[in-house]
Amino acid sequence: MLEQLGNGLLLGVIIALGSVALSLLYGVTRIVNFAHGEIIAFGAIMALFFSSSPDSSLLYLDRFSPLGINFLTSVILSILLCGVFGGLLELCLFKPLRKNNFGNIAVLVVTIGLSIFLRHIYLLFASAKPTSYILELQRREDYFGVQLTPRNVQVLIIGFAVMVLVGIFLTYTRTGKAMRAVRDSSDLASISGINSDYIILVTWIFSSMLAGFTGIIQGVINNVRWNMGFLILLLIFAGTVLGGIGTSFGAMFGGFIIGILVQLSVGLEFMDGHTEAKNAIALALMIIILLVRPQGIFGNKDRIS
Repeated sequence: MLEQLGNGLLLGVIIALGSVALSLLYGVTRIVNFAHGEIIAFGAIMALFFSSSPDSSLLYLDRFSPLGINFLTSVILSILLCGVFGGLLELCLFKPLRKNNFGNIAVLVVTIGLSIFLRHIYLLFASAKPTSYILELQRREDYFGVQLTPRNVQVLIIGFAVMVLVGIFLTYTRTGKAMRAVRDSSDLASISGINSDYIILVTWIFSSMLAGFTGIIQGVINNVRWNMGFLILLLIFAGTVLGGIGTSFGAMFGGFIIGILVQLSVGLEFMDGHTEAKNAIALALMIIILLVRPQGIFGNKDRIS
């Protein structure tokens, strides 16, 4: 069981970051974004595109061959590009839907369609095979009884640092306070002088950048796939529901707990030979939480639609 704890910590960081991004977007816009996984994958795929050597055959079209940029620079460019992508989605798609008073169900269907469209666009241009970033191979080492590579430890530290910075941003900055105000009541926020449309745009950009960063971390820990975001989307939803959808701090906690439980469940005796069913633990926990406490551990009933 202990040998799975390291993997659980890593998966927990991935799910926690993805859950914060999803929960923040829902809290401000009330959009349940099923295309969230594709934004996660977009960040990872673009970082791979920027950092891979030009002579690699990641993409089918030669004119779109990889650029061979330094990995850190590639990460920064990819995160910024995810922010631009999120902003364009808001301006070109979701803002017009909101202005035309489309209902939540219609918007939900749009996000599902967008998810399927983007996922197969990735498959069209990128290789279907799992691909790794060009990084130095490392051996696992013992850290207080937990087996991790030095890079994995760095990922954990960076992941926790980003979550702390997100918490500080939402709690103490003017924009973060405005996001929380719009989340609580867009009408009251507008009366108090907050431009709700601007805050929603900023939220899309911020959430998409955080989602892209999540995908890059996932790619560093495992590998990059065209459907990698879709594969963890249900776990992200489970973490968001567990912590409380619409509450960023709750999503951090819920996502981290879900990640650890999923990996620890692999070590259970009845899971021997059936590790592909490990996600069932998280989904079962999500169902129980919805039955017992629909608003989640840290959520409020008035935030549930």
